[in-house]
Amino acid sequence: MSMNSYFGDWYRSAGIPPEEIPLSKRWEAVESFDVDATEISLLAQVFYHLSLSDPSFAERFRKAFNEADPTFPMSGNDRELIVLAGAGLVDVIQRRSRDIADLAALCLVCGAAQNVRTAAVPQIPEIAASYLGQRSVQRAKPEEDGKEEALLKALAEAGEPLSELAPEFQKLQLEFPIVSEESNMLWWLVSETSRDVKQRWGEMPLGMVCMLTGKELADLTRIIPGPIAARAFLDRAIRSGRNKVAALISITDVVNDTAKTWRDSHFAKAVPTGLEGILPLTHAVIVSVQASDDSAWRPIFKAATGIAATAKGNPDAIAYQFYLEQLAARSFTEMKESR
Repeated sequence: MSMNSYFGDWYRSAGIPPEEIPLSKRWEAVESFDVDATEISLLAQVFYHLSLSDPSFAERFRKAFNEADPTFPMSGNDRELIVLAGAGLVDVIQRRSRDIADLAALCLVCGAAQNVRTAAVPQIPEIAASYLGQRSVQRAKPEEDGKEEALLKALAEAGEPLSELAPEFQKLQLEFPIVSEESNMLWWLVSETSRDVKQRWGEMPLGMVCMLTGKELADLTRIIPGPIAARAFLDRAIRSGRNKVAALISITDVVNDTAKTWRDSHFAKAVPTGLEGILPLTHAVIVSVQASDDSAWRPIFKAATGIAATAKGNPDAIAYQFYLEQLAARSFTEMKESR
C-alpha cells in the first residue's frame, strides 16, 4: 500500500515540519508494525497522550521506526510519536480485516469524546468517524474471506439448482440479522420505556436517560458499528415525553442524575485494561460507583482522562458517545477472548 497522501499534513498539524522527516521510511515502519486488540488501545493512548497501560510500549513502538531508520531517536520525540500512532491506526482502518479496523476506528472516535478532547491531528479521528459511517451503511456487505463468502462458494460449487440460489442465500444470511436487529430497536423506541429499569424515559432525569438509552441501544446492537440512524434513535428516545430538552448537559450531571442502583448493577467492574481514558464516560460511571459521594469521583476521573467533569455536550451527543463506548468495550473484549 502506498503512503497516505495526508501523512505530511498530519506532521504539520502536530507542529512538526515534514520536510525534515524521511516520510517514506516512517510509513514503511507504520505498515510493518503488527497490532492486536491490546496494541490498538495502546496506539490510541499514545495518540491522545494518555497514560500507557503498558509503559514498555513506547520503547517498543519507537524501536519499529528505529529499525527502519537508525537516525530515529529513542527518546525526546513524543510529539512525533502521536502522529505515528495516529498513522498506525489509520493504516489499520484502511488495510486490515473488518473486526480490528472497527476497533481502531471506535477507539479513535470514542477517545475524541465528541470533540471534548482536542486531538493533535484532528483529521485522524475524522477519518475514523467517516469509516464508521460508511461501515454502518454497508453492514450487509460481505467481508472478503468471511463466513458468508464461504457459504456462497460452497453452494456455487454444489452445482444446480443450489448454485443458482447461492446469491440469494448469501443475501438472506447478511440482511436478516440486520432486519431483526433494527426491528428490535424500533420496538424499543416505540415503547418509550427503559428495558433495564422498566420506567418511561420521560419520567427520568435527563442525564439518566442519556446513559440508559446509550447502554440499552448498544445491548440491542448485534452488528458493530450499529445502524446509521443510531444517533437519531437516541435523540428520539431522549425527547420522548419531554416538551423541551436542555441544549447542553455536563458529565457531572449525566453521572449524578443516573440512579446509583443502576450504576452499581451494570458498571461495578473496571473498564477493560487499556481503555480507561479511551472510554471517558464509561470510566466516569465506574469511578462514581466506587466513590464515597457524588463529588469524590470527579478528580479521579480528571486525572485518568484529562477531561473535566464540568465539560458539557448535547444530550444526544452524550448518549451516542456512551453507545459507542459500549460497542468499543465489547469489540475489544471479544477480540482478546478470541486470541
